[in-house]
Amino acid sequence: MTARAAAVEDLVPLAAGLGFGGVGLWRDCYERAGAAEAARRVADAGLRVTSVCRGGMFPQPTATGREARRADNLRAVEEARVLGADCLVLVCGPACDGDLSAARGAIRDGVEALLPHAEAAGVPLAVEPMHPMMAADRSAITSLGEAVDLVRGIDHPMLGLALDSYHVWWDAALDEGLDRASGTVLTVQLADWVLPIHGQLSSRGMPGDGVIGMDRFVQRSRAAGFEGLVEVEVLSDAWWAAGPEAAARAAATALGAITDTVPVPQH
Repeated sequence: MTARAAAVEDLVPLAAGLGFGGVGLWRDCYERAGAAEAARRVADAGLRVTSVCRGGMFPQPTATGREARRADNLRAVEEARVLGADCLVLVCGPACDGDLSAARGAIRDGVEALLPHAEAAGVPLAVEPMHPMMAADRSAITSLGEAVDLVRGIDHPMLGLALDSYHVWWDAALDEGLDRASGTVLTVQLADWVLPIHGQLSSRGMPGDGVIGMDRFVQRSRAAGFEGLVEVEVLSDAWWAAGPEAAARAAATALGAITDTVPVPQH
């Protein structure tokens, strides 16, 4: 999504040429080519699929909507299987009528119903906590603590967390949440908080361009047991206007500037 206009046939050689180890794929980028063709291109380029976005959106106001969402989530799991993705990210969905408690119940029910299919496909599911400003239209899971409670409460080996700096950096309980999340982090995504915020979805900055301490965020994620490739996921009107190549180059530069090691305690 950082290079939003690039379909998979353009994204893969761009990522490989810039030295990335993998690509995080939103489903629309390979919709035309299909998951099998996308998987072939990724493998031929020596890359891997770090995540597929997205499944979820479990709360629905009608039975028809719930069935449509269930079917789409099954397709998402199958696509992630074909792509050999490290995980399928779950954007869990908002309260349909403002009832956050009911929405959270529907989310838990939806995750539990999807897990047997994910397990059969060998696809881990990653619950993504989102910033509270997105509670009304994207997810009722609005803090790392809530997401950890959900994952720990269900307690399934194929269920973990998607940790996005943009969504959780503000939380006073972040360190505590990361301690509790140890061993469950499936993907780590980076985007910076830059001002002014002109749109809740698409005002993000490249890592290092805003106020989030990216080195520490990555290091704390490593300390919580995450060993995979770190993603840059910058939803930004400004970078989308600059074009996929400019955005991808900026992402590569930003990643290269991050200290991705856990400091050794000094005694």
